[in-house]
Amino acid sequence: MGKQHPAPRKQRTRQHVIADLSAHYVEGFVLQEGHTTQRLTPDYGYDMMLFTYDANGFAETGLVLVQLKASETLHRSGSDYVFDIDIRDYNLWTEERFPVILILFEASRTRAYWLAVQQFFRENAARRPRKGAKTVRLRVPPRQAVNRRAVAAMRELKRLAQLPALLEDDS
Repeated sequence: MGKQHPAPRKQRTRQHVIADLSAHYVEGFVLQEGHTTQRLTPDYGYDMMLFTYDANGFAETGLVLVQLKASETLHRSGSDYVFDIDIRDYNLWTEERFPVILILFEASRTRAYWLAVQQFFRENAARRPRKGAKTVRLRVPPRQAVNRRAVAAMRELKRLAQLPALLEDDS
C-alpha cells in the first residue's frame, strides 16, 4: 500500500495521461514517414509542429501546426466527430500561413482523426462562425483517420500552402 502524505501535492490525472498518449500516437506515424515533430510548451494554440524531410533526408521548408484534443471518447453528430473550438482559436488558425491540423484522439479506442482547419472553412462559408459567436463547431469525418497516409496528406498541404509565395518570388 502506498505511503500516505499529509499535504496535497500535484497529481497526474487521466487527462494528462491521454494528452500525452495523443501526442505519442501521432508522433509514431510521423516518425514512420521519416519526419519529426516538436512539442510546444506552453501551448498557445498549437501543441506541436510537424517538420518534413525529402527522400534523401534533407529538411523541407515550412511546417505544419498541430492542435491535439484528447478525450476518453469522442462526441459524434451524425456520422462525424464534432469538436467546438473557441473563437480565438478560429481567428488564429484561419489567419495562419502554414497548415493547421486539428487532431481528435479517442483514448478508449486508441484512434485519432484529423482535419485541415483552413480548408474546412474555405470549402463552405456556412461553416464560419456567426458574428458574436464564442465557439464554432468542427466536423471531422471518421474516414480521416490519423495514419501514415494522413501524415503524407499533411505534408502535401504544407507544400500547397507554399505555392503562392513561390509564385510571387518568380514574378
